[in-house]
Amino acid sequence: MVIKHLAVAAEWEEAVAGGGPYRRSTLGRSLDEVGFIHCSFDEQVAATASLIYAGRDDVVVLTIDEARLGCEVRVEDGFPHIYGPLRLEAVVEVSRL
Repeated sequence: MVIKHLAVAAEWEEAVAGGGPYRRSTLGRSLDEVGFIHCSFDEQVAATASLIYAGRDDVVVLTIDEARLGCEVRVEDGFPHIYGPLRLEAVVEVSRL
């Protein structure tokens, strides 16, 4: 399964520069605070972006290969959630929102 995560570009770049993993859950919240990383299916990205990241121009879309994660993904309330840190090698594409 391929899932998407919206990230503030500077936070993603900081994780990459530090060798990972990425530990942000959503805007202003960490994995440690929330317990999982919020994600979207492809068809949910636009709505998530409008709801959470409206007006921002510093957002990237991380395309994630679930098979490379090494942790559990649960679909809850229709959205995928990653229960663990996001390994850099699980991200197969990074694009601007």
